[in-house]
Amino acid sequence: MQSGKNTMSFRSIFDAGELKSELEKSGVKPSFMPYIWKQVIQNPDAQLDQIPSLPSAAYPLLTSKFKTLTSCVHSAMDSSDQLTTKLLIKLQNGALVEAVIMRYDTRLGKYNGKPRPGGMRSTLCVSSQVGCKMGCTFCATGSMGFKSNLTSGEIVEQLVHASRISPIRNVVFMGMGEPLNNYGALVEAIHVMTGPPFHLSPKKITVSTYSKGS
Repeated sequence: MQSGKNTMSFRSIFDAGELKSELEKSGVKPSFMPYIWKQVIQNPDAQLDQIPSLPSAAYPLLTSKFKTLTSCVHSAMDSSDQLTTKLLIKLQNGALVEAVIMRYDTRLGKYNGKPRPGGMRSTLCVSSQVGCKMGCTFCATGSMGFKSNLTSGEIVEQLVHASRISPIRNVVFMGMGEPLNNYGALVEAIHVMTGPPFHLSPKKITVSTYSKGS
């Protein structure tokens, strides 16, 4: 754990780099990746060996090296006003990270004296590490110290879990960990989130990072 690597017996199907590499080794086109992800997202009980219309070489690869989800929702707690849902997510190695769904009504208030258009929208706050080495005194995670980096798949899985509770429009990297200290996984996760089948707008993703004043 001190090395910053996460011990995993299976990779997440949402670990894009790993999945692409393994598919190519088996002679399967990486263009199947969004299709595989869509099947998993749409069907919570999806089994990798039962996804239809994949090349035959894909099935033994998927079942031997990957899982649809390597994490699970350990607990979910709603705020009294039902606008916030705190998810405690258990990783494959037993570690726990937090993801928070924050809902807001865009119709509140007025614009140019007229009612605002829109409706309820949800933002997801995701974690990028287990613990954090920055030691910010205002942040509870700072007292934990650094434990491990999340893989890109473990970051994306937070979006998958949350999307099954509320449609997610925005993602903010403001949960556990310093995102830029896990830069490779951060960038890969954002690429997955902004591509098919998630299709989040890049403008709707915010990365909050540590900054030390002079």
